[in-house]
Amino acid sequence: MLPEIEALLALQRQDTLLFEARRRRDDLPRRKEALREAVNQAKTELDQAKKDLEQARLARRTSEKDVEGLTTDAIKLERQLHDVKTNKEYQALLHEIEGIKSKRSDYETRILESFEREETLTAAVKAAEKRVTVEEARLKDGEEKLAREGAEVDQSLHSLQQDREAIKVRVPPALLSRYDRLLGVRDGVAVAEIKKGACGACFKGLTPHALQEARRGGEIKMCDACGRILVLAETSMT
Repeated sequence: MLPEIEALLALQRQDTLLFEARRRRDDLPRRKEALREAVNQAKTELDQAKKDLEQARLARRTSEKDVEGLTTDAIKLERQLHDVKTNKEYQALLHEIEGIKSKRSDYETRILESFEREETLTAAVKAAEKRVTVEEARLKDGEEKLAREGAEVDQSLHSLQQDREAIKVRVPPALLSRYDRLLGVRDGVAVAEIKKGACGACFKGLTPHALQEARRGGEIKMCDACGRILVLAETSMT
């Protein structure tokens, strides 16, 4: 293998490490935002649970007032029973009283159901409060870990960049310029190994003649399909 190709292969491996380190660094804000979003979501669910509970309590209080009003109405009508003159009027009042009592019974049933719903909603509020506490603790812990990870990645990037500079000087300027152009337009992969008779990046097969030239290693080969610089992998030597 030509010395400049060996240097390019080493440079590609270094750039792959740099690419991954930069990806990790660039992903830190998203991961932090995900932690914050989890807290916001938990708080939103807590607010909704509290609203649902308050609405249930309001509905129960309204039903309790309705029961009080119906009870008052029934008492008034029962007092009027002593003043009616005819049996028809008496029966009409009894019918009206029974209707009020039936309606009151329905409201009382709603009140009992409301108490049960309030118990469920109260439990939901407590669970939501607990989740907020958990997510806030997770956010605090996560931010601390991400800060440490960010510092480690920055240190790694600095070291990797220094190593890259040391490798770069081993590559002829013209070849390095071609490599850098390919690196920018080929998703960070400018050098590809030949594997099983094909480009290891785009998987385009090489002609027997091109493969034979690559085996001789006397010149730099380019992939006819993607333009990447080709390096013969050890597994393709046999």
